[in-house]
Amino acid sequence: MRRILLSSLVLAGATLIAGDPAKDLPKFQGGDLQKYWMDACARCHGVNGNGRDNSGKQLPDAGFDFTDSRKANKKKDADWVKVTMEGKDKMPAFKDKMAQADAEKMIAILRKFSAK
Repeated sequence: MRRILLSSLVLAGATLIAGDPAKDLPKFQGGDLQKYWMDACARCHGVNGNGRDNSGKQLPDAGFDFTDSRKANKKKDADWVKVTMEGKDKMPAFKDKMAQADAEKMIAILRKFSAK
């Protein structure tokens, strides 16, 4: 019983220390989606959508590599919107940060990376 309680306390403490990464994300206030990409998305997906910084080093929380057109183009737009709104794996949910209509407009940016 002590081990279970101790394990629970350690896990709870780790959650408090790690925090919620979604809380640090800015809320989309309308306007320029490319700027929002830079402010909110590029920290994990990279400026160029490849999950790397400007020197080519993989980002610590590297997200999906949208430049891998073989993988990226297998996904339907609705799949990307769902992941954006609900989150998946390391990707936080943006449902409290932007409207679904804005997430749908963001698809044009994602598709631009995979078209190169």
